[in-house]
Amino acid sequence: MRDIYRIFWKELVQVFRDRKLVFSTLILPVLLMPIFMFGPSLVLQRLLQGAQERKQEVAVLNLPEEALRALEQAGLSPKAHPDPEGAVREGKYPVGVRYEQGVYRVYGRLAGGLTEGQVAVSKVQGALQALKEAKVAEALAQRGIPHQVLTPFQVEVVDASPEGEKRAGLLGFLLPFFLVVFVLSGGQVVAVDATAGEKEKGTLEALLAAPVPLLQIALGKTLATVAMALLSGAAGLLGLALGGALTARFGGLLSGGEGQTLALGGQVSLDWGSFLALFLTALLLALFMGAVMVSLGLFARSFKEAQSYVVPLQLLALLPLLFLQFRGFLELQTWHYLLPLFNVALLMDALLKGSATPLQAGLTWLSTLVYGGIALRLAVLAFAREDVVYRN
Repeated sequence: MRDIYRIFWKELVQVFRDRKLVFSTLILPVLLMPIFMFGPSLVLQRLLQGAQERKQEVAVLNLPEEALRALEQAGLSPKAHPDPEGAVREGKYPVGVRYEQGVYRVYGRLAGGLTEGQVAVSKVQGALQALKEAKVAEALAQRGIPHQVLTPFQVEVVDASPEGEKRAGLLGFLLPFFLVVFVLSGGQVVAVDATAGEKEKGTLEALLAAPVPLLQIALGKTLATVAMALLSGAAGLLGLALGGALTARFGGLLSGGEGQTLALGGQVSLDWGSFLALFLTALLLALFMGAVMVSLGLFARSFKEAQSYVVPLQLLALLPLLFLQFRGFLELQTWHYLLPLFNVALLMDALLKGSATPLQAGLTWLSTLVYGGIALRLAVLAFAREDVVYRN
């Protein structure tokens, strides 16, 4: 046990001696996560608000007087133009309208993502829809028919989601996704340096010559990888939480209400049991991925080659998490909680929403522990092979 601790501490000391590495791995995520996660959304909210308040010019052709007045009342400035479609295509106007044979054709450049042109198109559509409803109501009134005949009943959609699911919002997807990202990036720092890095420096042979069992060497390096992975994951989640707190504090100033926080991610409300379950899930994930990265790093000939192995591993690990956003279309089965990485994402999502069951947690933890044990066993076997250790 003392040898495991010595190897574990040696690897962490080597990492923490590099201040730039510590800053980029543990401190920078806390600073950048609020900007990356919530900064663009807040800026977009302000841009959309400005576009709604701005008075855009509209290229119009053959519009009746009542339609022109409707556009002006909607905060638009109609400008006569012989070819509204061409004017919009050339970028001279954000939106154009042509009236022909009882049809209003609204032109906008809609293929380039969310732009001010799309906002202007929505304003034109709203103005013309209001004009249509007013003309229908007027026609009904002339015939003595109440306008309520057009709305014999109302349809009200009520969100019946559990309270935990409502609070979690997009965090049910974002938190597992970014947790895996930071676990992999943080663990990679130790795993690659402790294996391929020591190969290049020539210190691995001296370590293997010491009277220490291979299992303890592999376990010490894996535990150091796990520790750094957890620290990196905690730093990333801290940045995510900080961004959520800032959004909750300043989001209402931009939207004028409390819906902004939910739209941008939600909030976490966990009891101690769920928090410990979430931590244990992250720990087992870090153990599994740490052992895998140690095995890959030891197999590599050089530091650069090890990094080339870890990058595809990160993409492979993120692939199951991408399907988490489609979980509402899947009928989850018990065996889904045995799939590596996907089971961790499902369990984290359920823990955040307060819907996790003991069976789901047990299957996820047990299977992830087994996968971690297999990966650790592969690392020990790799340490025992001279053609792998001296592969350079």
